[in-house]
Amino acid sequence: MAKRVADKRILKLIRGFLTAGVLADGLVSATEEGTPQGGPLSPLLSNLMLDVLDKELETRGLHFARYADECNIYVRSQRAGERVMASVERFLSRRLKLKVNKAKSAVARPSTRKFLASASRTGNNLGGASHRSRWPGSGAESGS
Repeated sequence: MAKRVADKRILKLIRGFLTAGVLADGLVSATEEGTPQGGPLSPLLSNLMLDVLDKELETRGLHFARYADECNIYVRSQRAGERVMASVERFLSRRLKLKVNKAKSAVARPSTRKFLASASRTGNNLGGASHRSRWPGSGAESGS
């Protein structure tokens, strides 16, 4: 994180958010992994960490849309989607030490998947499959 954020005050603020815990039923409990669901820090951390992924996808010439930890990568076929998904999973685990939540990830036509909690209304205008991934850290539960 310190490689991407030079301001020590911001790093201290982020650390404070991450170690503050979660208030549930009047009790504060420590968070073991990720940030609380809906917390203000989650999109910021996702964007800081996944900027490297954005640059990698651009270098590969792939079409994609990402907001925070939700990402759609558009390819022309199911087979290409499966190859890209495996490649992106390897990139995330090796380079960023992140784990893809397989329960929330799929290779599918864009018209059959939701992105940012809404279904595609225009269908598949790119003529192929979509690879969708979700990374941990967006919810308090492990692996979401």
